[in-house]
Amino acid sequence: MTAPAAHATADSAYAGVLAGVPPFTGLRITGVERPTATGFASLTLFVTAEEPGGAERRFVVRAAPRATRVYPEPRVAEQYELLRVLGRDTAVPVPAVHHYESSPDLLGGPFFVMDLVPGRVPPDFPSYHRQGWIAELAAADRTRLWWASLETMAGVHRLDAERLGLGFAAPDGGPPGAAQQLDHYARHLDFFGCADDPVLGSALSWLRAHLPADPGRPGLLWGDARLGNIVFGEDLRPAVLLDWEMAGLGPAEVDLGWFLWMDGFLSEGIGAGRLAGLPGRAETARRYGELLGRPLAPLSPYEVLAGFRFALITHRVERLVLAARVMPPGAPLVLHANAKAHLGRVLSRVAASS
Repeated sequence: MTAPAAHATADSAYAGVLAGVPPFTGLRITGVERPTATGFASLTLFVTAEEPGGAERRFVVRAAPRATRVYPEPRVAEQYELLRVLGRDTAVPVPAVHHYESSPDLLGGPFFVMDLVPGRVPPDFPSYHRQGWIAELAAADRTRLWWASLETMAGVHRLDAERLGLGFAAPDGGPPGAAQQLDHYARHLDFFGCADDPVLGSALSWLRAHLPADPGRPGLLWGDARLGNIVFGEDLRPAVLLDWEMAGLGPAEVDLGWFLWMDGFLSEGIGAGRLAGLPGRAETARRYGELLGRPLAPLSPYEVLAGFRFALITHRVERLVLAARVMPPGAPLVLHANAKAHLGRVLSRVAASS
């Protein structure tokens, strides 16, 4: 939810559609932009509106996609409710939400409206390890940004999910935890188009045999926990945590495994060197255990779980890109190939040591 830049296109047709939707009633919508780099998981609109006194306000509209979706269920209502509870009852930095619309009549699917929070977001493409504002920071500043991100994420994991009434965050129902996370994705292999993939099949079999029992009560999981889903302020601290489509309930190791996996994929996974100043895996695990006040379970199974889920998602994205023909003719699709190759390498390493 950074401010729209060159990758956003004007889309004034939505202005009339949204004019009667809170919080836009009483405001004059002066601009609607649709970013072209937000993928298929949701329809995203950046909306600029003017109050009667002339003050400008900026919002984000997130809607379930009309015809395509990355995840089996869009869970838009759950995202809205989770952001509402976190913003009202916790110190977790999330954007303020204003309205949920269940009807698909206006935007083709349910949607919610939230504040647009200004700041900087680490890029995925090209990887922040290769170029961009993080690569331009001093090594000491990158260290500070890394620890600030983990401290903020630990604030999510220290929440009492039961007291906050967050049971709705677990997909599919049933006992929440890491095994439920695995089962949820395994149950939808056909949706992701990976039912017969040997690498993913090997990863699933290994996880069935090696995923440890959950350490303690399940807590809230951010889901897509990574640097690229954090808006940073000028002080290099997280201003908001974004994108809760993959939220669930389980041990903090699930999120930390995903966080480490995504950083590793955006460096080793694409053949890029890792930036100096970003703390390593072992140092990160030690510090995270201190932040949680308990020792962490071995992280390798959770990193394989992350790689398994990520490869499913990248395959689904690749199929949607090909179907939509949004790539230039002859352009290579390497995201899924890189994701699967990285999963195979990591799986080989952990299987050899287990």
